[in-house]
Parts: sequence; C-alpha cells; structure tokens
Amino acid sequence: MLLYVCVYVCKLGKPIYTCTYNREIDKEANELNLRDLDSLVQSLNAVREKQKEKQTEQEKIKKSVSERSKESERLKKLSLVTGKSFDIRDATEETRIKGIESEITKLATEERELEKQIAEGISELTFPIKDPNPEISDGNATFSFEEGVYDNAIDYLKLAFNMKQQLIIDYVVFYTNKIVVKGKSTVEEATDSFVNSVQSFWSLGSVMLGKITDEMKKIIDSLKVSKYKPLWEFLGQRGTISLRNTYENFGYTSETDQKNARTFYSQLESRSKPPVVTGDGKGNFQLTVYGRLVWASYKKTCGIPDEKVEDREQISGGQMEERQPREKARKPSQTALQNFMEKVLLDKGE
Repeated sequence: MLLYVCVYVCKLGKPIYTCTYNREIDKEANELNLRDLDSLVQSLNAVREKQKEKQTEQEKIKKSVSERSKESERLKKLSLVTGKSFDIRDATEETRIKGIESEITKLATEERELEKQIAEGISELTFPIKDPNPEISDGNATFSFEEGVYDNAIDYLKLAFNMKQQLIIDYVVFYTNKIVVKGKSTVEEATDSFVNSVQSFWSLGSVMLGKITDEMKKIIDSLKVSKYKPLWEFLGQRGTISLRNTYENFGYTSETDQKNARTFYSQLESRSKPPVVTGDGKGNFQLTVYGRLVWASYKKTCGIPDEKVEDREQISGGQMEERQPREKARKPSQTALQNFMEKVLLDKGE
C-alpha cells in the first residue's frame, strides 16, 4: 500500500485540514498502465482519422449535390422556353449522404466512449518503470520505462495539459521512454517528486470525468472556511504571485500580517501531497499543475466566475523557472473535452 498523509497547519499551529491518500496496489484492479493508455489513444486517433475521412467525403458529396441543384434550376428555366423536360437528379447521392451522416454519428459515439475510457484510465494510471532505483546524473534522476515507447499516450497527455514540447508536471519530465526528475539527486527526493506528479495525473482524470477526488474536496472545504481565503483566491485568479504585490494588494504593512501571508503560501507548498503551490525561495509563488486542478474545482464549487486580471504582475528577478508551455493556437480537431482542460489548467486570468 502507498500511504500519503498530509496535514495543513495554519497560523499558531491550528490544523486547517488533514488528508490521507491511500492507494492499494492490487494487480487484479482495473488500473490502466501507460501501455494500455497508449493502445487506447491509438484507437482514438484511428477513429478521429476515420471521422476526418468521412467528413471530407460528406463535404464532397454535398458540394456535388449543391452544384447539381443549381444546374437543375437552370434547366427548369430552360424547359419553360423549350417545351422539353430536363432531369439530372441523382437519388443515390441523397442516400449516400444519409449513410455517411450515420457513420459520422457512430464514430462520434465511439470517440466519446474512448475519451471516457481514457479519462478513467488516467484517473488510475500507472507507469511501467524498469527499475525502482533511478539513475542519478548531473543533479537529475531518471526512471526508465520497461521496453517500449509510448508516443501516443505522451502526446495525448501533452495535448490534455496543452503543452507544446514536453510533458512537464512540476519539474518532472515525462518522455516517451523515460521519466526525468529535474533537480533531485537522491532516490528519496526523486521518488517523492515522481509520486506527486503521478497523483496530478490521477486528479486530472477525475476532473475529466467531472469528479472531485476526496483529497481535493478536503483541501477545497478547508480553504472555503479559512480566514486566509482571500489570499488563496488572489493566487488562484493569477496563477503566479509575489509577496510584494500581495502585501500591496491587501495593504499588509505590519510584520504580523506579512508573516501570516508568507506562512499561508509556504504551507500550501509544504503541507500537501502533492503540493498545491510551489515557491522559488525569493517570495514568489505559483500554482502547481495539481494546484490548478484544485483551483478549477474550487471555482466550480464556490460558483466563482472567470475573472480577467488586468495588468498581471511581473515577478521581480524574472519568471519562475519551468513554467508550463502555453499553446496559443487551438487545433481545429481539438475536442470539447480538451477545450475544457485548457481552460482548467491554463487560465491564469489573462
């Protein structure tokens, strides 16, 4: 059993929430490993490709029918002055259109079912690493996968997180054949970071299914009643904040108020597994990927409308490292589910 316990401690050591993450390792459970996910995504890609082919075929037939209809109208006019009847109707085209529409509907149903299976799989995804002991080199730790390359699965997850180049979950980089934990040079640190990042995948899968995990619910419930709720919402709406701007925004001039704000954000980073927030040690904090999922669910639970934050602050000393890539253009084939995830993970108030 993997057991993760996190206790959020507020000012004066008073606990705001406690959450326990239990995950049984049961080989008979319906867990999905990366290899299975890769196969599902491959099937999904095939369905989408077939959809494109049928839609292209449909458009060609519709164009032909439209042209034939125009020609028929022309000939009707001509028949008025010639006394002859001209008929160029083709009943088979209408039949073909109905047949293709039926196939497209069926493919759309298959697509939705596969997306649901994929979301369920992501909510309990496991990664087939070759060795429990990562290779430590140049301050990074590498877990290699068992034989195989999982291009389809990694590409899908990148799209779900709206990342262009690499799949990075809070300094953990997921390649098609390995996982690299950046900046961790011990087995213990690398394992903790790896496990935390995978829990973000599980939470993502739950959100994709329209659910909130028990752990996220406990965090959200505690934040809803916290006296520091305004500080949380200030960070949530922006995604990234500095203590300097926080003090200015709330008018914190006393050392006590400033200390409480620092403590609140620091504990969001240190007291939850996986962390909700990450800091750079210079007074700058940003939501982790897991934190963005928590914030999205918090907004939905509390009925907070999307809000555009004007003049988003610039972090002194430069942006925090390892910011998640942001994809500007939306792919034509992007589904409603992916649009939703883009909103969940990347809406920073811009």
